[in-house]
Amino acid sequence: MSWTDKKAVETIKQLRDSFKVNTFVETGTFKGINARLHAKNFTEVITCELIKDYFLIAQEKLRSFINVKIVNISSPEFLKQFTEEYKNSGRNDMIIFYLDAHFYDPNIPKEKRFVVLDELRALKDFKNGIIIIHDFDNGLGHITYDGQPLDISLVKNDLMQVNSEFNLYTNELATCEIWNEKTILDSGMIIDFETLDNIRYANSTPRLTYRGILYAIPSELGKEFNLKRIWN
Repeated sequence: MSWTDKKAVETIKQLRDSFKVNTFVETGTFKGINARLHAKNFTEVITCELIKDYFLIAQEKLRSFINVKIVNISSPEFLKQFTEEYKNSGRNDMIIFYLDAHFYDPNIPKEKRFVVLDELRALKDFKNGIIIIHDFDNGLGHITYDGQPLDISLVKNDLMQVNSEFNLYTNELATCEIWNEKTILDSGMIIDFETLDNIRYANSTPRLTYRGILYAIPSELGKEFNLKRIWN
């Protein structure tokens, strides 16, 4: 949920403008706040949530946003369907893919616990995409399953299968700026219980507050993006 970080939202809007992006594709809707925010920033938002309870909450929150489509299927299947429809329609516009559908299920094999890998495989050879992976291990807050962090060693090969020309960047602690209960009132976001609850959660400990983000970009970024380059 990068919406809790003001600088992360600004970076996404910079990428939108630099690459002329109209469509924001999100995996892991959760309760819909991130999709609701970006409904104001993009012409089209398409998002998926596998867990039915979260899907129903998000669906209600997003009901009034006619430019948002939410579906209740797995994120790899969602991305597979999107890319097939994109290619069949002859589109060639740039898409931002925001991957945040992380979940932990001890009952599935270890190699399947990082759903982001199957998401990247569903995007194989999709050249017109910017990929953003939330909760990435760059020294900031991230997810770790069974001792394996979500880091560059885990995702690099599958990222390069999407686009071997990707330039990889991450955010840094110095560029994080987390909303709090006072500043969020000036953000322009819709403020409800879920928004405030997530802000409180994000500010509960430093580990939860500052989350790592990986940006896979099909060309080199300028210094104005204020991101750390880690590959290519």
